Amino acid sequence: MIKPIEKGLNNFAHSSFVKRHIDKCIQNPEFLTKTLLATSVSKDVFAYALRVHNTMKNNEIPEDKKSFVAKMDATTGFITAIVQISTGLTLANKKVQGAICKRLFSSLDKNSKQFKQASSGFAVVSTLVGATLLAKRILVPLISAPIAGYLENNHKNDTKKAI
Repeated sequence: MIKPIEKGLNNFAHSSFVKRHIDKCIQNPEFLTKTLLATSVSKDVFAYALRVHNTMKNNEIPEDKKSFVAKMDATTGFITAIVQISTGLTLANKKVQGAICKRLFSSLDKNSKQFKQASSGFAVVSTLVGATLLAKRILVPLISAPIAGYLENNHKNDTKKAI
């Protein structure tokens, strides 16, 4: 079972599509930044989808609470994706990066090769760190907490109506 998967992945990794994509990432730091951001967000969306699936299959969670827990996971996943994309694209914006890099690398001449390398490297790292840490660990909990409270109140009200 593993050999066909391994062979398929190996063929994909050596395909002309992947080679062109890697070349484009090397030549264009903006494309690399957006590719890494999309990959990070995709991973999180997949993880939350898996959590929803596992919640619905988990027999240890009472039936009357499964739907609520699954809705919470789905909502948090959706909010995480939106906030990460928004934060990442904001941080990847040329004007934002230009302003940050101008201050951070002020000792370097703006037209020098070192300034351009430092700026492009910083853009990639700051976008990923910002989208992951700022968005996922700070902004998402601030946004999801009120939504969780709202969903929980609705869930309690629905449960009371059913009784």
